[in-house]
Amino acid sequence: MPCNRILAVKGKLQNNFKAHNNQVLYLKQLQVMSKKKQINLIRYYFSAACFLALFGCKTANQDITKHNYVVGESNYGDLLYNDLIDVSIDILGNVTYNDFSKLRSIKLKKEIRAVRNVSIKNLIVSCKADQNFEIFYFFEKIKNPIDTIVHEKLVKNDSINRIFVFEKQKGAKKIICITRALTYSVNNLKRASENIKKVYLDSTNLNKLSYMKMFNHYTQEPNKNFLQGREKIKTAPIKDSRKLMMKEPLYFTLNSFMNGNEEYDLLIKGYENEKNHYDATVESSLSKNEVKKNGDVYNEIAKIARDNQIIILNEDHFYPRHRLFAMLLLDVLKQNGFTSISLETFVPNEEGDSTIVPNSNNGFYIKDPYFGHFIRKANAMGFNLLGHENYESSIDREAGQAKNIMKLLERDPKAKIFIYVGHGHLEKEGKRRAMASYLKEYSNIDPVTINQETVMTKTKEELVLLPKSVFVKDTLMKSSADYFLVNNLSANLESVYPNDVFRKAILKNEKFRFFKNQELLVDVFQLEEYDKTKNADLLVPIESILAVPKGDEIEINLPVGNYYVSVKSNNGEVFKFDDFINK
Repeated sequence: MPCNRILAVKGKLQNNFKAHNNQVLYLKQLQVMSKKKQINLIRYYFSAACFLALFGCKTANQDITKHNYVVGESNYGDLLYNDLIDVSIDILGNVTYNDFSKLRSIKLKKEIRAVRNVSIKNLIVSCKADQNFEIFYFFEKIKNPIDTIVHEKLVKNDSINRIFVFEKQKGAKKIICITRALTYSVNNLKRASENIKKVYLDSTNLNKLSYMKMFNHYTQEPNKNFLQGREKIKTAPIKDSRKLMMKEPLYFTLNSFMNGNEEYDLLIKGYENEKNHYDATVESSLSKNEVKKNGDVYNEIAKIARDNQIIILNEDHFYPRHRLFAMLLLDVLKQNGFTSISLETFVPNEEGDSTIVPNSNNGFYIKDPYFGHFIRKANAMGFNLLGHENYESSIDREAGQAKNIMKLLERDPKAKIFIYVGHGHLEKEGKRRAMASYLKEYSNIDPVTINQETVMTKTKEELVLLPKSVFVKDTLMKSSADYFLVNNLSANLESVYPNDVFRKAILKNEKFRFFKNQELLVDVFQLEEYDKTKNADLLVPIESILAVPKGDEIEINLPVGNYYVSVKSNNGEVFKFDDFINK
């Protein structure tokens, strides 16, 4: 799908507060209310006004943080570029960013000890670095600049309170950097000086932005926010044509992680319309005995599993329902002697690591809740979970993957292995050799391959399994797979927990009122898993769902149980429900 089609899908996030209408409503209500209710209403609107004064007014300066684009740079910290003011900052060290929804003007003044000429409305970013420094960067527009030369100076050196203020100006742009050291060190002033030196009042570092680095930043701890990541990838000011090639797949991938997502539905509809469909071939084959439907699909794969040592199933990376099918297949595989699962890009926990599986360090695609369900169930069933990705640049990726799988067969020649891959890695034939082709050669085992990403057609059946003989006369078919699966499952929690009782869960927070008509991201974690790590950004949620608040409430449907829930906006606000019970 062309990128411009992706960009044409308009986001729903708007933050408009109808002040005039609310004032009219306020006056009418006062006329009929008791004195006590009047006081409560006054308090409510006063709180709302304070919130809007800090964060809601639509001026360019107050919208400045929405133009921040951040990528991780492993050699020194993070790179932040703001395209509204054309300023970039190399933020040194291990960085964690402050949630602006928790940052208040009074607290800010206390933190920076009433430094002059700074206002919260001009704050670009606030963060902690290495847990030893709190850093604030402010922007100021100079009305009548003297020249266009870069000027840098120390404004405040308060070694007693460990507060250091530097300014950097070029023409009409000025950045004020306030560094507050949390511990005493003779090097504090030097570090504060380095912070301002890493400010560039132009597009110097714009070329360092990349979609992959941005994807990693917003899908890993401590900055994980799929909704914010989607917005940043959609609007990032990247012009390099080579980098633009990564925009579409990463944008699709982030959208696929979030359920209840109308934008994803539109993207997938366009994506499927551009793929080759096999409607006529599938329709004419549905009555054939060798074509299996719904429950009979599992019965047929059970027969295949009983008589074969290796089964390879692929996926399209944009489809949670493909991972749901892989999860549902585990019972059949276990019953027929399969004990090991090898996954593309999967990284097992290190020996002795107490972190539970799954977590975001386990791999690129594990962040999807339905991949998480697949891994979670496989782990609970006692499967040996392995990764076969090839990270040696000197070896062909496909051959390297096959060699990594061979290590398991060398240890146990009779091991029955379920291999889960993306797209064409399952091909045993073709102009360019794929992993399955090498594995067949190295092992002398002919793996059974099931392709669920090539044949996309709508049928009344949720699952249809077709042998390759069905497509022998179909000139559109390029895959050499042994079987093709039409997968029209619905990826939802009811499919994951078919025996659980579901009830409406209500999340309540007064501040949800300020997100009227806006999508918020609700991440739901099993409380038992959260209690083992106390790190939600590391864990894979059982569901990530987009929801629009109704007043001060968000409604979602969950199994009866105990959860940790976080709600995030696309601008980084976070609301936590530490011990949420749905009963």
